[in-house]
Formats: sequence, structure tokens, C-alpha cells
Amino acid sequence: MRTVLGVTLGHDTSFAHIVDGKVVSIMEAERYFRQKRYKLHSHTLEAGKHISGYQYVSIEDMELFLGMVAKEWGVKFDALAVQNAGRVGEFNNFKIVLERIGFTFGAAYHVDHHLSHAALAYYTSPFDDAIILSYDGEGNDGQTLIFRGKGKSLTYIHNNSLRFGQSYNNLGYIVGIKPEIEGTTSGKTMGLTAYGDLINEWKPYAREYIQKYVKAPARSVEGLNNYGKAHHINAVGLRDIPDLAKYLVPDEDDADGLKGAVKKIVSLQKQILRLPGPEDKTAQSLARTVQAVWTEEVIELLRPYFGESKNLCIVGGCALNGITNYEIQQLGVYESTCFVPNPSDCGLSAGAALFVYWNNADNGEFNGYGQYYSPYLGSEAFDKNDLPMLKEKYPNIGLVSGAVPSTLANLVYSDYMVGVIRGRYEVGPRALGNRSILCNPLNKDMKDVVNRKVKHREWYRPFAPIAAAERATDYFTNTADIPYMSVICYTRPEYREKLPSITHVDGSCRLQTLCQNQHPFMHQALMEFEKLSGMPIMLNTSFNPGGEPILNYYAVGLEMLSSTELDFVLIEDTLFCKPGREEIFSSIKP
Repeated sequence: MRTVLGVTLGHDTSFAHIVDGKVVSIMEAERYFRQKRYKLHSHTLEAGKHISGYQYVSIEDMELFLGMVAKEWGVKFDALAVQNAGRVGEFNNFKIVLERIGFTFGAAYHVDHHLSHAALAYYTSPFDDAIILSYDGEGNDGQTLIFRGKGKSLTYIHNNSLRFGQSYNNLGYIVGIKPEIEGTTSGKTMGLTAYGDLINEWKPYAREYIQKYVKAPARSVEGLNNYGKAHHINAVGLRDIPDLAKYLVPDEDDADGLKGAVKKIVSLQKQILRLPGPEDKTAQSLARTVQAVWTEEVIELLRPYFGESKNLCIVGGCALNGITNYEIQQLGVYESTCFVPNPSDCGLSAGAALFVYWNNADNGEFNGYGQYYSPYLGSEAFDKNDLPMLKEKYPNIGLVSGAVPSTLANLVYSDYMVGVIRGRYEVGPRALGNRSILCNPLNKDMKDVVNRKVKHREWYRPFAPIAAAERATDYFTNTADIPYMSVICYTRPEYREKLPSITHVDGSCRLQTLCQNQHPFMHQALMEFEKLSGMPIMLNTSFNPGGEPILNYYAVGLEMLSSTELDFVLIEDTLFCKPGREEIFSSIKP
């Protein structure tokens, strides 16, 4: 077996192309359809649009996207690996759709949810022996699991009922955070924790919340874009905190008509806990305290496996909690901790395919991935062929290829905001240099400027630094490279005033470190910036319109020159500016 087509269906739909055990390419549906966590389904082969949670789904969307997959990767594969949480009917329908379009494959496999997560983390790691923690909202094989990877075998060793992903997301609703369109609050909640105080008296209640949390039944809400309103808060434990009694409000739902365990859950919640929102100090402190206990509970889960291996892999949606990741690293229990750029469900397609590849007897032994697992696995811009037309629409100048990094560094140092689109997009939820907006981290007002003029995000969410890996520990407290923004460390105290726009209110930062061989262009730009500023560091935020996923259309990035106050867009070696601002080019050497 040489080639495997990996697929994950449902939210965060993606496809992966595996050749000889290496991830060659990944295509995420959200980047094409421009909606976060976009899902493609084959629950039914009936034509037309069907409501599915927070969006419509259609078999026509599936066929359209499969046509793009076929164009990029061909239609013949040795095997098909599908992760769709065990939905057998959908799996069978999907094979019909593939065959209808012309795909062929020697064998088809159905791979479980967390097994796919674990396979991605382990089979792209440098290890041939590791403990793997996989945890997120929920999969068909559990919520929180521990695996052992040894050689090419991957074995379940613990299945825990704690719902870390669900309890953390639910916390956002309790403190009053506005969810994303699909109901997610976790990323925003993590940013808010920095503003709160750790209240030790609340910790026992927070521990009970994490240990006993069970997802309450969703409310019945008609129509799309109401997914967040359908969420039903369960504040078990937290609602017993005496200091929070004034925030208890009557439950809006009636338990009548419900039965059994569901009725019991609802009846226990005659009053629910709802805090005023992110501006409220009590809400901030509750978020901070639950985060601290959440981390302690994750570490306790791992404790029985300390010493089982010198290596640890962490994966699943909860692997995006960089605060917990840092605390795990600081324990010093594991010599190496490995993360991936796409630990959430968008990485399941590659994980399923890697599991199928390595669990076929004729593929030799697994001795580690053997190379850096590059995040730049996505497609080039979908409208790449439209670039000549776009050059006629927007003012631009061509740059000499070798001079582009220094030009970029000079623009950023001059306090311009520059959107960058180069090569293939980085997979996963973090912008890592190929679809980034870069800014000056030394400017104390830059965070507010970017938020007000371009990003329009909540005030309490931080911006991240990107730094040359070989110099990062001079400025930050990271103890290892962080190529995927997986770990939230701290800006060293002596540099916090010098790097105000990438240092969060508590001194923390979601750092990305970059080696020269990982991204030569961006590394050179950082070194050029150091010549001007004394530091090989820039502010790096995702390049996307508000509410949308990271972009993969040239036209969308260029439209932001008009719809926002973004100053420049760099597409490969061509620099674009706002229409009517051509004079800005006069100081730039082509």
C-alpha cells in the first residue's frame, strides 16, 4: 500500500492525501466555503439543502468538493479511510458518491474518532514510543482517551468519562461569552482567563464541575444561526459557590414532557448560573479558577502514566489549550512533548489515513515520522488563476524576489499592517506565516489598532508573536520550540514593556517559533526585522475577514484593503495597496 485517501465527515470536514506514510496534502472544506468548521455530509443522497445544526448541507456541496480533490490528487488510491463517528449509513452513502464521481480504492476502512486523533499525533511525531492523550468534546469511542504508541502499533490503554472539552466550552456560556456561529466559546474563554484572579475558595466547586459535568440536552430552537441559543447550561458544582448565588437565574426551559435521565438533569437545573459577561471581574475570575483546576485534572489523568514513556503526544480539540500544555511541559516528566498544527477535528482525515497505512502488514516498521511535520499542507489560493485580473483592479508593484523579506520587515517596522498570502495555506486553526497579517510588536498601540481597524475581535483576546526559534528563549520562557502556537508561555519580564502588543495582560503569549528550514522566507523576514528593531519578532494574526476562517482566496484578502484599514497585501512577490494610495509605493524599492 502506498496511497490512502483520508476523509472526515461532519463539522470540520477535511480530506487528506497520504503517500508512503507521509501527509502530502490536506484540503479543509471551511477554506473553500468560507464558513468556520464547515461540514459536508452524505447522510442522505437526496438532492437539495438540508438543515444540519448551524448550516445547510447538501450532497451537491460534497460532489463539488470531491471534484476539487480529484483535480488535485487524482481518483485512484490504494485505500480509503473514513472517520465520521461511526455513522455506518453515511459511510456507505459516501462510498456510493465516490464511485459515482470515479474514485477507485482497493479497500475501505471506517476508523474511530479518537483513534484517528491519536494516529495523527503519533505517526507524525519523531517518536517510536509515546503516550498519547486525545481529548475533545466527544467521539464515538469516548471523550478522553490515553493511547500507547510503540513501533507501528497504537493501543487504547485508558478511556475516561471526563468531558474536558464540553465542560470548558460550557464555561464560556456561564460567564457570558458570545459563541461562534457553531456554538464554540473555548478560544475566547482561554483569552479571558488572563484577566481574572485565582480564587482558592472556589477550587473545590470547580473540581466538582469538571468531574461531574454532563452535557445537558439542547434547547429546541428553530432555524439556522441559533446553535448557541440552543445550548443548555449545566453549572453543576459552580452554582453552589456562595459568592455566585446572586447570579443564579430561573431556567428558561420546562422539563415537562422529558423522561428519565434527561428529565433529572433538567429538573436539577431549575436555576442556572449566568454571569454578566467578559467585562465582569467575577466572570473573569471564575474563568481563571476553572482553567487552573481544569489543568490540574488533566495532569492527574496523566499521572499514572508518568514514566511509561519519555515522550508524550497531545491531540484533540483540547490540545489547543496552550495554558495547560505549558503546565504539562513545566512538570519536566517527559523529555519531549509533541503537538500537531491541526489537533482538532480538521486533522481527523489525515489521522484516519495514517492509521490505515501503518496498520497494514506490508508497510514495514514505524521509527518516527523522519522529518518535520510541516503545517503548510493546504492548497494554493483557489483563485490563483485570477491574479492577472486582480493586478488590474488593485494598485501593485512587483518586488525583486530576494528583496521581499527586507521589504516586508521595513513595512512592519514602519507600523504598517501587511497581509501575507504565500504558497500553500497552513492547516489547522492557527495562522503560521502563509496566511498571516504581520504587524510591529514594539508599538504599544498596535493591538488596539489591529483590533479596531482590521480584526474587530473582542477586546480581551490577545495577539500572538512569531519569533526566530534560535533567539526565542532570549525573550520568552518557552523550553522547547513551538512551531504551531500550541503552548502559551510568557514574555520575559524585562521585555514586556518592549513587546506590549504581543504580551497579554498576565504576561503570557501564544508564541510561534520558526526555524530557517521550516519557513525560509518568513525566517529571513524576522532576521531583517531584527536589524531594524533589535528583536526577530513580529505580531502575527490570522488573515481573514471577521467571522470567517483563515482565507484561501486572493480576492478576499485584497477586498480587505477596501473593507478594512489594512495597509498592504503581499501575494508572493507582488505588493498591493489600497486604491488611491499609490503614493505609498514611492518609498519602496521594487
